[in-house]
Amino acid sequence: MKTYIYLIFCLLSISLSAQPVTYDFDTSGFVILKSPADTVMMGNNSIRFYKNFRVRGDIEKGYVQIGSGPNPNLVMVDGQLNQNVELWSNFNGSGALRLYNYDANGAELSSINLITNYNGTQDARIITDELEIRGGSDLAELFEINGSVNIEPGMLLSLDPGAAGKLRVTQSSYDPFIAGVVSGANGVKPGILMGQQGTIANGEELVTISGRTYVKCNAGNGVIKIGDLLTSSEIPGEAMKAGKKRKARGAIIGKAMSNLDQESGYVLVLVSLH
Repeated sequence: MKTYIYLIFCLLSISLSAQPVTYDFDTSGFVILKSPADTVMMGNNSIRFYKNFRVRGDIEKGYVQIGSGPNPNLVMVDGQLNQNVELWSNFNGSGALRLYNYDANGAELSSINLITNYNGTQDARIITDELEIRGGSDLAELFEINGSVNIEPGMLLSLDPGAAGKLRVTQSSYDPFIAGVVSGANGVKPGILMGQQGTIANGEELVTISGRTYVKCNAGNGVIKIGDLLTSSEIPGEAMKAGKKRKARGAIIGKAMSNLDQESGYVLVLVSLH
């Protein structure tokens, strides 16, 4: 199949020591722009490619930018690039955007795949080696919460036995239906949020089911120390130290990571239902 390329140069000024820029194709059909000297392009310039496009080499004393304004599409800044980066779109017809990182010898070091139609399922998927999230510390899911109690971050929640897939604020101590915590207390937010729109597995409230979050607690069963197991108390939505091991089985929300020396307050909890 022929590769059609449309190049538009508007108000273009090129300084090449009187040497022209030429173009060619590699064996994969990529465009190669050839220049015998450093190339300076100034003015309102545009290059448009209808097929493949690849940039390789280094950047010295400046940057390459694709797009304009305060939010350009791609910026490569300063100095020599010891590693090559390739950006693909619509890879193998999958609707994927793939970002590859190569070393100087062309060996792949890492990649990120953003796939909008995974295996023809119309589901989007991100594939990479490692994911770092810096904006939150717990795993939360979206739930519908029943009842007339005003919902606040840090409240304990339990399964609603009268409504499939829904939760309610805990009402009793050692609640065996304990399920999670309303996320967001004391500014600690979820790092991962899950829910499936249009199904029973969705809702309006963020509920922590794993990870670190703050929980409303009281000292009804004694002061809380780091390492104490926590369960629900008689006060709706509040946790307390679990004292009866047999009764607490299946009613533990997690383990305290901070102390509570007063009558009530917030305790940092490592949520782990058991």
